[in-house]
Amino acid sequence: MGHAVVVGAGISGLCAARALSGVFDHVTLVERDTFAAAPAVRRGVPQGAHVHSLTPGGAVVLEELFPGFVEELAADGGTLAGALDELEIVFFGSRLRQVPLGRVLQVSRPFLEDRLRERVGALPDVTVRSGLEAIEPITDGSAGVSGVRLARPGEPGSAEEVAADLVVDAMGRAGRGAAWYRALGYPEPRVRRLHVDVAYASCRYQVAPGALGPAKGVLIGATQTRPRGAVLTQQENDAWVLSLYGFGKGHHPPHQQQDFLAFARDLLAPDTWRGLQSAEPITGISSFAYPAALRRDFHRLRSAPEGLVSVGDAVCSLNPIYGAGMTVAALEAKALRRCLAKGTAGLPRRFHREAARAVRLPWLFSTMADRSMPQVPGTHPTLAGLLARSFQATMRAAATDARVAAAVWNAVSLTGSPAGLARPHVVAAVLRHWRPGSTTAARRKD
Repeated sequence: MGHAVVVGAGISGLCAARALSGVFDHVTLVERDTFAAAPAVRRGVPQGAHVHSLTPGGAVVLEELFPGFVEELAADGGTLAGALDELEIVFFGSRLRQVPLGRVLQVSRPFLEDRLRERVGALPDVTVRSGLEAIEPITDGSAGVSGVRLARPGEPGSAEEVAADLVVDAMGRAGRGAAWYRALGYPEPRVRRLHVDVAYASCRYQVAPGALGPAKGVLIGATQTRPRGAVLTQQENDAWVLSLYGFGKGHHPPHQQQDFLAFARDLLAPDTWRGLQSAEPITGISSFAYPAALRRDFHRLRSAPEGLVSVGDAVCSLNPIYGAGMTVAALEAKALRRCLAKGTAGLPRRFHREAARAVRLPWLFSTMADRSMPQVPGTHPTLAGLLARSFQATMRAAATDARVAAAVWNAVSLTGSPAGLARPHVVAAVLRHWRPGSTTAARRKD
């Protein structure tokens, strides 16, 4: 079918390149960063040092794109944790009942990305080029894109033109690909933002066997009265990573080791916290600020340039605390391949409609949870209170009822349909745990 260029070699770009392989005669994957010899956090992925887990829903899609990938990573040192039986999860103040619901792959982002890049780079019709950034699209005078101009960062004199029948924008949430629409004479997609003002801090530890108890992961979600959370997971080669986060400036985690663990003390169980105190930090503390969730409505545009599509965070960037980003990237790649089966004519509009379906429920779930937090502005207090009570009642029911716990997990992990939360048994259980009255403090901007 010709030549495709994918700009950006993060998770969404790698998945997109795999989806294009075998459809196009040749695929070129371009990345601005250069890659280290060993897995490492890179500049283009500032969130790379923080907790990443591949949910069962995401693993299923990745397995379709890369058969045997999950077991390969587990054999190479990654951790497979049973969900929910080997994880301790506390959502909105209630601990979910532990029931077996599949496995979660727990690895660091650099480890996962490095192995994916090896898989993609080994495909006979894919070429990976690093140290190059996309400057602008190329047109042939028609209504579409016929290639992209690349150059080494900071060296405009090194620019080269690469012809392509399809250019895939996987350049992230900054929206450079969306801005190309204006340069091509098309309206840019509308951007929806929800200001969450979340900040993260993370550190990796070497922990003595058994020092943190039997669980392979602990997730303590924020509550309306304590807008802080913690995620502690065992990852590859028995290293553990602790990520702390908070909504609003007054609850952002500190960057010094002593203060970092003090912040965690009120979140983690006493035995877990003491185990971390005696653990050896193997990295410094990495920080990451996430000001707003955003979604670009490419699917609502009445016209779009042929030969250009956007994927991943360029389309929808979700609050990372919900862990859906990698799964959504894989779902979009699957949708791209499905659309390509019908040819490239009208591909941008067809694909962006499919991508919108993939992100609709994750966006709805995460933004509803965010809007229940008093530190997130823009939601009427009455609605915020209703959302808070709804989530709290659901999690109280999930603490004792295995079917409710399963429905919650399937919705959060994108393993099943969120419609499971509307089943009669689940609704009845939630109503039994409903507590009337206000549960949120006066809304304020911290």
